[in-house]
Amino acid sequence: MFCKCFCGSNSTIFELPVIEKPCGNCTKQFCLDNVENGMCDGIADETCPSNDFKTACFARDSFKDEIIVRIFLITVLGLVLFAIIMPFYNHWNKVVIYMHVFY
Repeated sequence: MFCKCFCGSNSTIFELPVIEKPCGNCTKQFCLDNVENGMCDGIADETCPSNDFKTACFARDSFKDEIIVRIFLITVLGLVLFAIIMPFYNHWNKVVIYMHVFY
């Protein structure tokens, strides 16, 4: 799991420790303790008011995302193969029909 810390237009991603509920650690204080010096200095001043400070917990490379991407790739590959094969199939089908009509 990862924690993304936003301060105005700046953002940083941190890996969260592996515990039972890692998103519970993705807090404003966690971000303030881990951001680079100067990124969110003056958290309460006009350049970065506290309502501009946000955190987001997310998982990278989840199984569901991987399945969605694989299904998309298989579908696209199938459509490309269909588009490549269709002209040859149509030509073959016309030849077979022509042969049945005259033989």
